[in-house]
Amino acid sequence: MPVTFYSMPRPPANLLFDQVKLRFLGVVPGDQVRGLVPFYHFRILIKRTTDVGHINFRIGDTEHVRLCAGHIGYQVEERFRGRHYAFQACCAIAPFVRSIYPAVILTCDPDNVASRKTIERLGARFLDEVPLAPADQIYHPGSCVKRRYEWGLCAEQP
Repeated sequence: MPVTFYSMPRPPANLLFDQVKLRFLGVVPGDQVRGLVPFYHFRILIKRTTDVGHINFRIGDTEHVRLCAGHIGYQVEERFRGRHYAFQACCAIAPFVRSIYPAVILTCDPDNVASRKTIERLGARFLDEVPLAPADQIYHPGSCVKRRYEWGLCAEQP
């Protein structure tokens, strides 16, 4: 049975990996009309208190998720970049994601080298590059193509 907004399980309290701890803030409802799915929203913390960014885990299998946004999205504040916090946050959230999906789609802009390296470091398999539909919410002239990867969440992976 697919997970819906009303059946979404609560994430574990201790999602940790290396220097990163995730703090769950809540579930953000989707918007069916716009093709947006609900997602779990977490802050990425280091030293248990310093907020360095966020990571979201989207629940659903819409065209927007498969082709544009991916199941997992993250952002690390500029002053904290280059320290592998996005990679660590993905590793921290992996056991929870694995409890819902055996594999997820990750995406990035072709010119986002840092995100691309993070995704590849996770061991995700490159699928393809796809053009975004101009009607999609994340389309803009600087972001009209996405690289798509499949991240298989087998137990041996982070």
